[in-house]
Amino acid sequence: MPRNRQEVPREERIDALLTVAEEQFLARGFAGTSIAEIARSAGIEPGSVYWYFRSKDHAFAAVLNRLLDVEVDRIAALPGDPAAKLFLALDSVERRRTLHPCVAERAPHAAPAMEYHERLHDWLHGLALAAVHDFVPEPDRELAADAVVATIEGGLANPAPSRPTSHLVHFLLSAFCTDTPIPAKPEFHGWMTPLFARPRLG
Repeated sequence: MPRNRQEVPREERIDALLTVAEEQFLARGFAGTSIAEIARSAGIEPGSVYWYFRSKDHAFAAVLNRLLDVEVDRIAALPGDPAAKLFLALDSVERRRTLHPCVAERAPHAAPAMEYHERLHDWLHGLALAAVHDFVPEPDRELAADAVVATIEGGLANPAPSRPTSHLVHFLLSAFCTDTPIPAKPEFHGWMTPLFARPRLG
């Protein structure tokens, strides 16, 4: 016998609602998605959504944070080269790139979107810092990591990029690595990803 909605634990209800909201935001973007449509797709009254999320911005940020939680845990658990992890992270966010211009638009006006943006920025910065560690002298590593993240964020915020962001990051990291060229191979859903031969700084 199906459970009454009130018999379903709150965490399960939120998870089911976020699944629906994710589908809506991915399909329609932030502006094209309404709380009413999320509620209709979830089979609940529109007012019920506000029991879980104070606003559409809160629902949007919750979707983004849930997606990020999965990727942070997955990539942290992987063995291997820090640069490869950076490109895996970039590949994961590229697959949902339709959401990132919405984040760039909403972050200055909505605290939940800004908090998500800062969390994503910090994660990418940590990965970039590890990736440039062996290429760049210590005094310049923070600056190099900032340049990598700025390139990623600029690429993701562009709704009509002329080339994949991963190509730009590969070019930038290659510029840091002057001793050994970095060959590339197609991988990870067709994006160009480097196969790093990592030189050590003297």
